[in-house]
Amino acid sequence: MVRSLYQQLRAWFFDRLYHECAFLYDSVATLVSRGHWFRWGAALLPWMHAPILELGCGTGHFQALLARQQHMSVGVDRSAAMLARAQGPHNLLQADSRQLPIVAASMRTVVAVFPANYILDSATHAEIERVLCPQGTVVILLAAGQLTLTQHPLWHALQARGWHLSAPPLIEAGTPLQVIVGRPHASPR
Repeated sequence: MVRSLYQQLRAWFFDRLYHECAFLYDSVATLVSRGHWFRWGAALLPWMHAPILELGCGTGHFQALLARQQHMSVGVDRSAAMLARAQGPHNLLQADSRQLPIVAASMRTVVAVFPANYILDSATHAEIERVLCPQGTVVILLAAGQLTLTQHPLWHALQARGWHLSAPPLIEAGTPLQVIVGRPHASPR
């Protein structure tokens, strides 16, 4: 009961933060990460190969980093309020991760940096499989701090779909980052 109430309150809070309170998002992310949010995202670059699709691109900071690195990329987010806060000439689309407006087998990397609960949805997993080219890679920065990734529901869900997963040890700014790097078992449909 208490856990369920906590999960409901957490979901309510993040829904507000992603929509009507989107103007607070960058400040909250900076505060929660002790200013390391952007460094943690940049630590994923070794696994990035263009073209790159970012799920939950929010206010576009990771897209800006990819642009500076001259990676061809597109970011999608469900929240118009978050996308409206993005600055710069980024390729951002308002879309749901369960129904991506992306051509099948067109992305070499799909990345999600601190994703919301959409990352647990099997329809999102199916869409990732669909848009990834053969031998494409998924990179998910799930958490900063201590977490046993192999016990996380996402790890189990992706393994159940036949994905090959690894959890490379990664420490940035003194914090262990919980990163899932994976490939769908079968070629995307």
